[in-house]
Amino acid sequence: MKTAEIRSKFLKFFEKQGHTIVESSSLVPSNDPTLLFTNAGMVQFKDVFLGKDPRPYKRAATSQKCVRAGGKHNDLENVGFTARHHTFFEMLGNFSFGDYFKKEAIAYAWKFVTEELKLPKERLYVTVFETDDEAADIWHKQEGVPKDHIYRFGEKDNFWSMGDTGPCGPCSEIFIDRGEKYSCGKPTCKMGCDCDRYMEFWNLVFMQFNRDASGKMTPLPKPSVDTGAGLERIASITQEVETNYDTDGFQLIISKTAELAKVPYKPGDALAASFRVIADHSRATAFLIADGVMPSNEGRGYVLRRIMRRAIRHGKKLGFEAPFLFRTAGFVIDQMKDAYPELVEKRTFIEKAVQAEEEQFFKTLERGLALLDEETAKLTGKKVLPGEVAFKMYDTYGFPLDLTRVILAEKGMSIDEAGFEKAMESQRSESRKNWKGSGQQSLDEVYLKTTSELRAKGLLPKFVGYDQTEATSKVVALISPDSEGYVEAVFEVTPFYGESGGQRGDRGRVVSTGGAPDFEGEVVDVQKPTPDLIVAKIKPIRGELLAGNHTYLQQTDRAIRALTARNHTATHLLHWALRELLGKHVKQAGSLVAPDLLRFDFTHFQPLTDAEIQKLEEMINQKIWNSEPVKKQEMGKDEAVAAGAIAFFGEKYGDKVRVVSVGGFSTELCGGTHVDNAAEIHLFKIQSETGIAAGVRRIIAYTSKGAYEYLDSREAQMKKLRDALKAQNVDEVGTRVEKLLQSERDLRKTIEGLQAKNAAGEVDEMLSRAKSFSGGRLVAEVCGPDLQGMKKLRDLCDRIKQKHADALIVLGMKDPEADKASLVVCVGPGLTSKFNANQILQQLAPKIGGKGGGKPDFAQAGGTNPGGLPEAIEAAKKLV
Repeated sequence: MKTAEIRSKFLKFFEKQGHTIVESSSLVPSNDPTLLFTNAGMVQFKDVFLGKDPRPYKRAATSQKCVRAGGKHNDLENVGFTARHHTFFEMLGNFSFGDYFKKEAIAYAWKFVTEELKLPKERLYVTVFETDDEAADIWHKQEGVPKDHIYRFGEKDNFWSMGDTGPCGPCSEIFIDRGEKYSCGKPTCKMGCDCDRYMEFWNLVFMQFNRDASGKMTPLPKPSVDTGAGLERIASITQEVETNYDTDGFQLIISKTAELAKVPYKPGDALAASFRVIADHSRATAFLIADGVMPSNEGRGYVLRRIMRRAIRHGKKLGFEAPFLFRTAGFVIDQMKDAYPELVEKRTFIEKAVQAEEEQFFKTLERGLALLDEETAKLTGKKVLPGEVAFKMYDTYGFPLDLTRVILAEKGMSIDEAGFEKAMESQRSESRKNWKGSGQQSLDEVYLKTTSELRAKGLLPKFVGYDQTEATSKVVALISPDSEGYVEAVFEVTPFYGESGGQRGDRGRVVSTGGAPDFEGEVVDVQKPTPDLIVAKIKPIRGELLAGNHTYLQQTDRAIRALTARNHTATHLLHWALRELLGKHVKQAGSLVAPDLLRFDFTHFQPLTDAEIQKLEEMINQKIWNSEPVKKQEMGKDEAVAAGAIAFFGEKYGDKVRVVSVGGFSTELCGGTHVDNAAEIHLFKIQSETGIAAGVRRIIAYTSKGAYEYLDSREAQMKKLRDALKAQNVDEVGTRVEKLLQSERDLRKTIEGLQAKNAAGEVDEMLSRAKSFSGGRLVAEVCGPDLQGMKKLRDLCDRIKQKHADALIVLGMKDPEADKASLVVCVGPGLTSKFNANQILQQLAPKIGGKGGGKPDFAQAGGTNPGGLPEAIEAAKKLV
């Protein structure tokens, strides 16, 4: 039975049993900041189990994509070398949220396993928690499982909990006896043995208790069920193969990788693990990037980078000397596209992002490996690499520690890991010194307490700023003034927009009304420290702001609000234009909407061309000049998404959402302030487009007044340039600059001609001082400082070789502008069988405090000790 068929059978079976089929959630958990990745089927239902997230269904079934790599699930080094360790895998699950319990869950599991998968009952075993008589009775009396096929285990194996406190309960697992050929051979081998004979593939978790801080467990009013069944494990059982890697889910990728590498895959040989690593890591790479994770040096991105670089390392073992992982990620998309159609939509982005990371790593890999070889050679028989060297590999060359560990293991060596951690902690300490801190944690506690108190009193602030810029209201909470005299106030009704969704908070003023004591204050910022709290930061001008029954007039700065609204609607237009022009892989990755500018971060794999930037501006300005209407309305979230509204990853939405539509082409969920018609934006102009991380680009742009001011400043710069070039008008500047560049090119040619004449004489002088030896001559000298630096040294080498093919050349030069030195070694074609330039350079470079490399006929190095040049030249003379 193929893997895809098992997945389909599972979902259809449980759909017939009244379960709602729920799509796999993202690999990046949206509701659990403690997790790096979604690592089990129940993650997306955690808040449902806790009663925080009511759903319209009580039964659900999923095939959940999961990643376990990093944190306590850091099994990366085992992947590819064991039968069932993976970074990416699929978890089949059926769930009951206070609906059915043990009796039905066991019945469904047994029916599916024995009737749909047709696994022989006599080879199946079940386990229950040691005191769970109820589950044991159901297995025996209801399903007919013999008592000698029912085993009881303790809390370590058969009890599950969500944490130290909270929902928990006993587990029941299904095992299959794979036969004696998988046995460890010990006389004691039986159910519970750690060998491969008895394999668990189905786990039923019965959440029936709530554990408090004292450890006391009380029955839950609505017990629930969480089932987890590994798809890859089930496939290995039904296909009767030895490992998960022998199933169709991996063999297609492995066979195509073998074709690409032109190396046959043989399960038992030394390269088999490399094929398996690439297959597994290609799956993780494709799915993680599809879900918005990009390789980086932090958090999830760092785990992805480790996965990718480990795959690249194993690719080199198969003979790949150029990027290949982007192709194997493509094999994954081909195989999984029916179950996960989003892979097809994002195919181009996934492959380009992988290729870009590969190209970057290939550039550093050779240099890193050369450094590692150099450092291990210095150990002279020692078997442990110093921790600071391993840290340098990590910090400078991007080698994850486990990659260095694997490379060393192949040489029978290890790492001083304590030394590595010491170097790492030193770097962290330095980072902490440079971080000033903000006191945010203690402030959060104040805001949380204020929110809780206001909620209890029914006084949470009401935002009316979508429809009005002024409101009169009383102060329901005051936070003590800070050291600079600012006071933070919460109004019962407020027109002030609190910073959120990338949009900066409003500015304005507050004045007393009616019988309130005289007060006036400037609103310098407005924040939303919790979703239900709007806090205005006020600089008092006169009087004192008081909480209670006194009312105050709040006035939003209309000019700033208007400028901000223009920029916010423009970000929606920019998002639309980017997706139209570059492809649907473009996703918002962050934004800033301020009165003076907008900043928009988005996923894309390469810099935009000038033509693309111009096209974006044309598309957006055309919509502005078309006076496209902007509609804002509230509706149900599902209704909004069904209507095509874009929901942003990581954002939390309630049942009711605000939908902002521009014309009939841009529809997004957004709580920000916007114009009523695109014409109010007036003008859109991009100031810059840059890369801020692998696969993430940033656009800074201006609208309206900001666009005018930006263009005005550019015109002022052009006029300065016009005057400097003595041009009659701005239009003539380009012609004048081209004439200057041509003059510069002509002068450069003249200088190079003169330098060539001088160099010819210099070469003749060097050759006259050359040291002859059997079969050739040695030219070894320190040249005079020259601004051309390394270029001059290479040119001298070429000229000497043209005159004498049997020359061995070693030249050095001090940088005329810095305390640095350059060194080159060149071997003429007549001596390449006797000398290796790179090997000679490795002996000489340390004398100038440097390092370098090259080919057998030419190598170069840079160093920080120019005073060592004479010593390097003298050492070269001793080589012949």
